[in-house]
Amino acid sequence: MSNKITQLDLVGQSFPGCRSYIHSSTIIELATDKFEKTGKGITYKDLTDAGISIHKNHAQDILKYHLRKGDIFKLKDKRPQQYYPTNIKSKVIEKIAKNTPIDLTGVDLLSTPSSSKSPLSQCLQYTVIPTLEGYVLPLLLQAPLFIHNMHFKTKVLPECYSELDLPCYKRNNGKYHPEIIGKTKVDYVFYASGTVDIYASCSNNPFKLETEVDRFRIIEFFGQIRAGLINLLNDKHERIVGDMAEWELTECDINRDIKVSDLLHFSAIKVLVKHLDHLFSIYIKSMHEDTTCRVEERKHPNQSAIEFINDVFNPVERVEKQLAEIGRKIDRICSVNNIDGSSKDLVATSTAATTSNFSDVRC
Repeated sequence: MSNKITQLDLVGQSFPGCRSYIHSSTIIELATDKFEKTGKGITYKDLTDAGISIHKNHAQDILKYHLRKGDIFKLKDKRPQQYYPTNIKSKVIEKIAKNTPIDLTGVDLLSTPSSSKSPLSQCLQYTVIPTLEGYVLPLLLQAPLFIHNMHFKTKVLPECYSELDLPCYKRNNGKYHPEIIGKTKVDYVFYASGTVDIYASCSNNPFKLETEVDRFRIIEFFGQIRAGLINLLNDKHERIVGDMAEWELTECDINRDIKVSDLLHFSAIKVLVKHLDHLFSIYIKSMHEDTTCRVEERKHPNQSAIEFINDVFNPVERVEKQLAEIGRKIDRICSVNNIDGSSKDLVATSTAATTSNFSDVRC
């Protein structure tokens, strides 16, 4: 008996008609690599060129097997047939949608019928608004809250700017250092005044804001950003970099994501709504293998990053602080205008009743 070991991944390759057991990771990696490089799916030719199969029929059997398993998918019939990796399905459809003109642009789809004769255009015309009104909006309040694209500001010694040997930033004569922390790209930008701007870009991997575990994770992430700055400045005794509680969060995006059909990539939905000092946006986004409708608000807290996060997790406490501040303002107004006690109580009661309606609302 032979002691030769035959790898499971190669079983069946030398025997026509035998079931193929090529490991899923091999096919997914091959499909992902080709899509990233060319924007196209793999065909039987890619399998034969890579030495995975020995002839056309065998390669086609392998692809059909992994199609049934769900490792890969196809969009439409082609010759030769192209297959794409399922783990980035939404990204694939998003890219194809951008390269498929069907006369659907911007928010025109939301208000006026499209003049395109494309069947896909006509179908989407009657799908988008019902999807937003009947599906997305009802699920919005139950969807988890996330935060992404955070912009921090802090101060260090001005001397640090001249000592840092870093490339120039794209504007304002800054110097910057990019770094990857977990799944987030972080850019540290230094200015001659000692100001440091930190940009944390994590649109595809936003931080959840629901439970105490989520709060721990985002505070831990803040600590990692601070640690990156400490290491960059070689501040071993932490005499240059200030405490995280002193860092200002100047901008961030708060969002909720609702999973929707991949076909909505073709709708090119992008809506901007400005109400008072609030800016909301709605758009379709690729999230790995899923497609989501993201409802997002751009915020400018201009307050301590730690304090802002605590306010998000404790909205009632935030409203209580607002009421206390309003009470102090009422006291000052009353003292200046000599308003008697009964009038003062009436103003305070009216103000409290008005603001109490917002005690359940998060940022």
